[in-house]
Amino acid sequence: MDTPIFDSVTRRAGVSLDPANSRTLPGWAYNSAELFEAEKEAIFFKTWQYGGAASQVAEPGGYMTAQILDQSVIIIRGLDGTLRGFHNVCSHRAHQLLQGCGHVRSITCPYHAWGFKTDGQMRSARGAEKLPDFNFRDFDLKPVRVEIFADHFVFFNVDPEATPLVPDLEEDMRREIVDFDQLTLIPSVARPTQSIQANWKVVVDNYLECYHCAPAHHAFADLLDMNRYLTRATGLWSTQHGEVRNPDSSAYPVAPNSRASNARFWWLWPNTSFGVLPGDPPTISMMVFHPIGLRETMTNGQIFTAEGATPDPARVEYIKQVLGPEDVGLCESVQRGLASRGYNQGRFVYDAEGGQLTEVAVHHFHRLVAEALDL
Repeated sequence: MDTPIFDSVTRRAGVSLDPANSRTLPGWAYNSAELFEAEKEAIFFKTWQYGGAASQVAEPGGYMTAQILDQSVIIIRGLDGTLRGFHNVCSHRAHQLLQGCGHVRSITCPYHAWGFKTDGQMRSARGAEKLPDFNFRDFDLKPVRVEIFADHFVFFNVDPEATPLVPDLEEDMRREIVDFDQLTLIPSVARPTQSIQANWKVVVDNYLECYHCAPAHHAFADLLDMNRYLTRATGLWSTQHGEVRNPDSSAYPVAPNSRASNARFWWLWPNTSFGVLPGDPPTISMMVFHPIGLRETMTNGQIFTAEGATPDPARVEYIKQVLGPEDVGLCESVQRGLASRGYNQGRFVYDAEGGQLTEVAVHHFHRLVAEALDL
């Protein structure tokens, strides 16, 4: 595991550099309202958040809105062809400007009809001509950082000083995903929105390890070879890899000549995931873990596959009807347990070879949280 951004200090939270000797984040870290407020500023308002598919804003005037906590943003392709991001708020009296996604030639506030160009410049304000020294430039929309990641995915960051997204994650995904360049958004087959009554860190913890797969995901553990399941973590992301063991598993059948013959999962700090399950056509399932409150997380996402192809319904139904509900139940049970007076802090199980039982990616995540919050 390569974690050069970490130092060797064991802090108040007890998450040390060495996963083999480290405690987990303590229970209070999942139940502290004060810490949750600190996470907003130190984590979510300083990290890259998924906005949507690049294809949704490919044409001039195309826009989509996105949200992280109480911050709403507009991501829009200007009439000049440049992709930009703005805070989704009118500079007059704070009404939201746009909702959903679509196409516009200009932006008009629905409250008092102040108008803005697609490059964010203010263009009109009824009655402003009667005001002394009114400067339109003072009321231009406030910018938000945007990047297209791996040609397919648009991310935004409300921190104007944000560093660019990590290129090594893109390299790993391109190397592992069949027909990566041909992927396109399938809007008719979206991941279902799911409310989970658990802190966002509980949900991420659960995603980052397969130590729980054999006892808790029987069909998944039957599909993949758990003895060859591998996890690694580096920088600001981690990945998991599983090979098909039983193509006739009760999860769903996998044709022996499927081009996507393995399962691959990637997590990007702090709350975005990309998943590929085996089978044809090769399909990426995107999922974002949105913190709604201290003990509520909303998951939603999008599905990408080759243009003209249809994701395997059996895979989609397995995620929706089996794997997803199993994980929701696990996370909500953990959240209840974190309030117990019988629990304080756990211990990571670590396998230096990155095998099925390792919790190295969870430790990596806990270190990132501890560093961000100076715990």
